Amino acid sequence: MSDETQEMQELLEQIERVLDAAEENDLDAIYDHRAAIVSMYAQAMVEFHFEESQLDWLNDLLAAVESDDIAGCRRLLALEEDGEMVFLATQFAAVMAGFFHHDECLTVLQAIGLQALLKKIHRQRQGN
Repeated sequence: MSDETQEMQELLEQIERVLDAAEENDLDAIYDHRAAIVSMYAQAMVEFHFEESQLDWLNDLLAAVESDDIAGCRRLLALEEDGEMVFLATQFAAVMAGFFHHDECLTVLQAIGLQALLKKIHRQRQGN
């Protein structure tokens, strides 16, 4: 078995343990895996949705989220002109804000993302 296959198998086993714990309503077991699952989820989002050129910006956004700097999050997101990218970035950042229990920051991030998505939809409809 290759290292990549083995790593994938280990990830799937950890996910299965979380889902089994959910089935059994074992909240302690779920919490024990919380950091690993959120980390894997965030890494997958970054790898599938963002370009390497965006990683510094995304890391700055993550730092703002971690320090619960709502103004910093807003300033960084305002730098991006692509509404779809803003939406994706806010989803990533909102997951992390939830992990850090920064509920107000999470709410602002989701509002910014939703606004960007709705504006993009509106522009697309205007173009048709």
